[in-house]
Amino acid sequence: MKRGKTVSSRFIGVDEKPALPYLIMYGIQHVLAMFAGIVAVPLMVGTALKLPGEQITILVQGSLLTSGIGTLVQSLGIGRLGARLPICMGTAFVFISPFISVGSQLGIQAILGAVIVGGIVEFVFSFFVWRIQKYVPPVVTGTVVVLIGMGLMPLGFTWLAGGESSLFGQPISFAIGGLVLVILILINQFTKGFWPSISVALAIVVGYLAAGIAGVLNLGLVKEATWFAIPKVFSFGLPKFSFPAILAVLVAQFASMLETIGDTYATGLVAHKEIGRRELSGAISVDGLLSSIAVLFNGLSITSFSQNIGVISITGVASRFAVAVSGIILLLMGLVPKFAALIASMPAPVLGGAALVMFGAIAGSGILQFREAKVFGEREIFIFAISVALGMGFGLHPEGALEHLPSYLTVILGSGVAVGGITAIILNQLLPLRQKEE
Repeated sequence: MKRGKTVSSRFIGVDEKPALPYLIMYGIQHVLAMFAGIVAVPLMVGTALKLPGEQITILVQGSLLTSGIGTLVQSLGIGRLGARLPICMGTAFVFISPFISVGSQLGIQAILGAVIVGGIVEFVFSFFVWRIQKYVPPVVTGTVVVLIGMGLMPLGFTWLAGGESSLFGQPISFAIGGLVLVILILINQFTKGFWPSISVALAIVVGYLAAGIAGVLNLGLVKEATWFAIPKVFSFGLPKFSFPAILAVLVAQFASMLETIGDTYATGLVAHKEIGRRELSGAISVDGLLSSIAVLFNGLSITSFSQNIGVISITGVASRFAVAVSGIILLLMGLVPKFAALIASMPAPVLGGAALVMFGAIAGSGILQFREAKVFGEREIFIFAISVALGMGFGLHPEGALEHLPSYLTVILGSGVAVGGITAIILNQLLPLRQKEE
């Protein structure tokens, strides 16, 4: 399907406001499309850092709440904040790798401090974002996204095999994780219309049911959680600021900004809305400022969600007010700890089955970015090859390989995304264009 065309026979424009029952229905549709992505990031980060179930619940709750607030501000706008377009916001996959790298060495408080700084830096960039695009061509952005997906695949397989539980390596773990993976593929590839956009959520539901039938689903957290609670500010303690952590997260923040730029233009295409400096600047400002504010409510960095652009394309509903309703729904979900606890109770094989597909899709989307390159020859292949080699090498380094280096270097070098991204940016500036490419 080409962007700019829709399946729906009746197109609903950006500033149109359908009747309330329809707005609610459209809003739920967007939530279903983005929900799995929003909860997956805090769940994956919390699980990788071996946080207690109660703390993972807090992360999920905070991410839902701040994603809802971000979506509301992005779609409705407050002053210069927000694109006033049907753009949904949620926790970003691009941050998983640096968050795990930073958190495993410096703790979650260092992650939160880096998010605050990264968000502020992106907010400042929003005032002149159109001027820096030329320094990050597709060979750079594509390389970063490929590294994100590839670097996370070993983690996804570990979860599929059972994670840190006693089920690790057991046949039941592979059976449940494999079932989730197969269901996700079948729904995504062999159904039409709205179903592919909620394939992850449906596969996870099937995984929960399978885990329950197999007797490996523990819902103790759900029983203990309350029905309603306003998140406690700084539940993990005050943020800590570490330069290596900030640098590692800044690389991901930059990639997130570029993703939001692309999503804003793509939204303009499917919504039949011209994108100017105001819309672009407004979108990036929310990406940055709301990421910093998210820390206050125990959330993680947020960014625009590409899958919701597909929902607009399929349904023909581009109303920003419908997206605002989805923001309200997410916000309300973030105030219900029992719901967050249910997500935090997800068995590792269920998470792993879905994660492997999502991580593969991330790497694939990075490769697709090379299509946007006006020139992609031997020079660009060299940049990609060296950056991926160094990124994967450092990201998957043998235990103890970096222990004799200064601590500030181990945080940066331990993140394959940071190493590969910085390498790609430097090589792209230093290596001359070949004569035939100029």
